[in-house]
Amino acid sequence: METGASAAPAHCFRQGATPPVNEFKAGMKLEAQDPRNTTSTCIATVVGLTGSRLRLRLDGSDNKNDFWRLVDSSEIQPIGNCEKNGGMLQPPLGFRLNASSWPMFLLKTLNGAEMAPARIFHKQEPPAPEQNSFQVGMKLEAVDRKNPHFICPATVGALRGVEVLVTFDGWRGAFDYYCRYDSRDIFPVGWCSLTGDNLQPPGTKEGRRVKEGRKGEKRSKSWKRVEGEGEDSSAA
Repeated sequence: METGASAAPAHCFRQGATPPVNEFKAGMKLEAQDPRNTTSTCIATVVGLTGSRLRLRLDGSDNKNDFWRLVDSSEIQPIGNCEKNGGMLQPPLGFRLNASSWPMFLLKTLNGAEMAPARIFHKQEPPAPEQNSFQVGMKLEAVDRKNPHFICPATVGALRGVEVLVTFDGWRGAFDYYCRYDSRDIFPVGWCSLTGDNLQPPGTKEGRRVKEGRKGEKRSKSWKRVEGEGEDSSAA
C-alpha cells in the first residue's frame, strides 16, 4: 500500500506533542532497567546526552553495553525509587566483580555521587497510540539501532501487524529494522529540529558521510558507516 512521501502524522507515535526537556548532566546517577535483563533495576551514570536523550552506563559494566533512553522513559527513575517500592538494586548482567562484592560496590558507588534530582524526571511516559496507524511510504525520523547515537531520516518500508519496517533514506538495507509501532526509537519529522539533535543526512548508497568525532572534531569525509559501529563519546 504505497502512499507517497508524506510525513507520518504525530498521532502515530508514542512521543509527546513537544519533546521532553532534558535537564540531566553528565556524571549524574539514577536508577535504570538493565536492557539485557529487564527484571533488574540497576545504578546507571549519565555518560552522554543529546537532545531529549541520555546515554547511560550501568555501574559495574563497561562502555560496550551503553544504551540510550529518552528523559521521559519509565525505565529511568531517581535513586531510591526501587527501595521505596520494595525492590532491591541489582548488579548489571556481566558485573565485572564477584557477585558477593556488590553490596560494598554499591555503597562506594553512591557515596558522594551526584544523584539526578527527582524534579528533572518526567512523571509519565507518553501513552501508546491505540493502533498502528502508519502506512507504507510515510516519512519519519528514527534511531539507527546499530549506531544509536544517530537519528536519521527514514521511511516506513512495510507493515507487519503491530510492527513497522524502518528503512533509512539513502542507505542499503543492512541498517533497516522492524520495531513496534509504539517504539520510543521513532519520531515525527521535525523532531530533531525541536530537540537540537543533529539529524544525520540521508545516505548516498555508497555509505559515506561525515561523522562527528571526539569532542566535536570532524572525522574523515570518507568515514564509512559500518555495522556495529556503536561507540559514541558525546557528553555535555
